[in-house]
Order: sequence, then structure tokens, then C-alpha cells
Amino acid sequence: MSNNIGERNPVANVAAMIVFSSVVEEGSFTAAARRLGLSKASVSREISGLEERLGAQLLRRTTRTMSLTEVGEIFFAHCQRVGEEAEAAELSIRRLEAAPSGVIRLAAPMTFGHMVVAPRLERFLARYPAVRVEFELTDRSVDLVHERIDLSIRIGRPRTPSYVLREVCPMRGLIVATPDYLANAAPIEHPEDLVHHNCMGYRGPTETWAFRNGRRIETRGTFYADNGDALRNAALAHLGLVYLPTFITADDIRAGRLVPVLPEETTRTSAVYTVYPESRHLSPKVRAMIDWLVEEFGGEPAWDVGLPTARRPAESRNPGR
Repeated sequence: MSNNIGERNPVANVAAMIVFSSVVEEGSFTAAARRLGLSKASVSREISGLEERLGAQLLRRTTRTMSLTEVGEIFFAHCQRVGEEAEAAELSIRRLEAAPSGVIRLAAPMTFGHMVVAPRLERFLARYPAVRVEFELTDRSVDLVHERIDLSIRIGRPRTPSYVLREVCPMRGLIVATPDYLANAAPIEHPEDLVHHNCMGYRGPTETWAFRNGRRIETRGTFYADNGDALRNAALAHLGLVYLPTFITADDIRAGRLVPVLPEETTRTSAVYTVYPESRHLSPKVRAMIDWLVEEFGGEPAWDVGLPTARRPAESRNPGR
């Protein structure tokens, strides 16, 4: 057997290097096998295979003694460093699993994330100072796996069966318009009266609005947008009615800028959920974020306090984002 390691494949199996290091440190194959939870025969095979791959003798073995060759001493120094790095890597993983730390990639709908979640994130970060949040605000449906999103906040129940959901809070919708618009438009006493009004929404040219007792009214409008803020601004400009989640319109309603229309007829239309892939391991940082969101927003949302109470039958169409 040659002592020139370069004559053969220099790439050694890391597991075999750790076995070799254990044999040297313990002073025998038997003690190394006990330390590693292997059989003595397995340890012997690892060392023989390692020497074969390296093309060098690492140990001088007799029936009573074992010692390192010159090449073995050099190789042992490298193996020690490999073992220390492996132990450090394992320790770092254990620490990550023990307490929330690291980066969370969190996705949320644009308006909800900007208006509701972002102003409160400092409370989460103060509680978990070892966590950093990368916040992605988008109204498109993100691919959690391919885009490597740890957790998504969704309004409405996703239809993807491979996602794990947890409800955070209810999400109400109210139809609203400005006092000026209502003062100059036809009276609205029943949902059917909406067909005579400019009803702006997320889709065009028509949109179906849901009411209690399963009634559904097809509405029409002159303006449609894929963002709740844009629809709110259109309503504030006296253009017509919008059916929006109350987190968008609550402050305007309290200030009198917008007035609820048919609040006793509107329904609880959806809920806020946390979503993550079923196949993904739920790390402490993600678990902490989910628990914090439920704690922060669970029950009756703060933005609904004091608003006209809508009756709440079973879920129907999502009124918006």
C-alpha cells in the first residue's frame, strides 16, 4: 500500500473520517464502536475502506497495540477539524430548534399586510429578538414551496389541499358609500335596490354580492380594481358603493366619511388564515409567528369594535382583500 495519498481518490467519506477520529481518540476499535453505537466489525470496515480510498495506511495494528503512521497523524488532524465542525453544525441546529431564531419569510395581501400586520410586527420582534422578518406584500397567490415562503397570511380559505391552515380571526365585509353619494342617489332599503346603483368591485363588468338567507345580487359598476385601497379611494370620491372588508373601511365609518349600507343584511364572508405547506417542517420561529398572530388578532378584531353588527351565517364569498 502506497503512502502517497495523491495517487488515489483523495475524497474521503466524512462519516468514515469521524469513525477514524474516534478510533484514534478512544485508542481501540472496540471503544470507538461503543462510543459511536456501531459494531466493531463496522468500525473495522470503515477504516479499511478509508485506507483503500486514500491509498495509504493510517494505522499500524498488531494484536496488542495500535499506532498512527506518519500519514495517519496528518490525516487525523484534519479529521479532528471535520468532527468539530460536525458537532458545531449539530449544536447550531439544536439551538435553532430550541428557541425561535433566524429569518421568517412572511407573505400577506397588500392592504391587510400594510394596514394591519406591519404596524404591529414590532411587538413580535420585541418578543423574539433573535428573529428577523422578510415581509412580502402581494395580492397575487404566492407559491409557498417554490418561492420559499415560510408562512402566508390569507383572507379566505385556500383550496390547495396540501396546505395547513389555522384561522386567525373572522373577516367581515360591509357595503359603504359616502353621505354625499347616498344623498343624491336612489334609496336603498333592500339588497335588490343595489341594481340601480354604481357598485364597484374587484371584478368586472359584473360582481355578485352575498347577503343573509343565501341571497345573491348581481351588481354592476363603472370602476373595478384588484386592490382594496383603490376601491376605498373610489368610494371616498363619491363614485358609488363598495363591498369591502371592515379593516379597510372601519376608520372611515367611525369618522363619518363612509356610511354602512344594509349592515343588517350583510354576512360574515370570510376569515383570516395562516397557511404553510403540509410537507414543510414547522420550525420554532414559524410556530411562534402563528401563535403570535392568533394572540394578536384572535377573537373580535379591534377594527370591528363599535361597527354595526352584521348577522353571521355560514361563510360565503370573500368580499375582498
